[in-house]
Amino acid sequence: MIGRFLTRYYLLNKRLFKKYSFLLILCMVPLLVGGLRLAAKEESGIARVVLCLPDPEDEMAVLVAEELMRDEAGILRYSLCEEEEEARRMVMEDEADTAWIFHTDLGESLQAAASKKRVRPVVKVVERKDSVSLILSREILGAALYPAFSYAVYEDYIRKNLRLTEISDEQIRQAYERTLVEGSLFQMAYLDGGQEEEEAFRYLQAPVRGMLAIWLVLCGLAACLYFMQDEEQGLYARTPVARRLSVSFGVCAVFVSDAVLILLLACKAAGVFTVWHREVWSCALFACATLAFCNLIRLLCVTPGRLGSCIVILTAGMLVLCPVFLNLRGFRAVKYLLPPYYYLLSVHNVRYLYGMAVYTTVVSVLCVVLCRWKNAGVRRRLKFYKEC
Repeated sequence: MIGRFLTRYYLLNKRLFKKYSFLLILCMVPLLVGGLRLAAKEESGIARVVLCLPDPEDEMAVLVAEELMRDEAGILRYSLCEEEEEARRMVMEDEADTAWIFHTDLGESLQAAASKKRVRPVVKVVERKDSVSLILSREILGAALYPAFSYAVYEDYIRKNLRLTEISDEQIRQAYERTLVEGSLFQMAYLDGGQEEEEAFRYLQAPVRGMLAIWLVLCGLAACLYFMQDEEQGLYARTPVARRLSVSFGVCAVFVSDAVLILLLACKAAGVFTVWHREVWSCALFACATLAFCNLIRLLCVTPGRLGSCIVILTAGMLVLCPVFLNLRGFRAVKYLLPPYYYLLSVHNVRYLYGMAVYTTVVSVLCVVLCRWKNAGVRRRLKFYKEC
């Protein structure tokens, strides 16, 4: 039986690889992953920021600018200039989204703000219009300026409130640094308690897994479309109608198994891979859920034309409702009907692995019930025609 199974698997795969549409679908993944990897290596960002340093010898301003430009996440894209008029011109002509113009002596400006016990502007921000990305950029600017401002407040308090004027600047700096918190105040963790699996990739790579998940569902729908076309051409004429559901699952499983292997390799190549055991289990359950879902859609659509029309609607719905780009809070009843929703959340939450298993069982039972109901209807019609 194992030999017969492997022979059929080989022959069905050989038949698939002779289809140009199948090869085209498989080629979509290398193009997607390769394009995103190239885009991630290029300069990118959600906003373009021009840093204006009127005095290139201002050590504090240079340090802040270097700290900003060391951003490894690539959220903002920075450029430098020395003239305020040039920075304003770049914003007005849409060469930059915002300009940050530092004071001539940033260190003294921060010291003056600290001594007066209130936050005073030390950087002039020029924008054409406000947006969410620019609000985020101002938060990043504040985080870059805060360490210097915090030390200025600390030093002013030591000098004026405690009246410790005889202490040198080096002693104050050493005392301040001893109280600093090492590392981050926050620790990233997932619902399943995993911390070593934290994914480290640029934001352009974030939707890769979601797009691959939707691509796998498209592979399942394409496999069902191939089966329906073969069925119309009489390829399964000698197969009893009652057994065609299991045949459909088997034929589509060959297509989906090839797609799952490519999905795993693509996740590894794109840099969004976590650990093997979690990825394999999630992909295996996702493949089963996809098979059940696609066959249920096939039974509901009845004809290849209707199924082809549904593919566009389902793709748009999965892109919006599944956590590919955004995780919307509403529409939970609809989300639970889509296999990619379970897969994308199961990578870091074991609960969704169990949910995907239950989903696969329920949808498979629905496929069996619907298939038997349709077969019973066909038998009733045949009996009616014979009696007539």
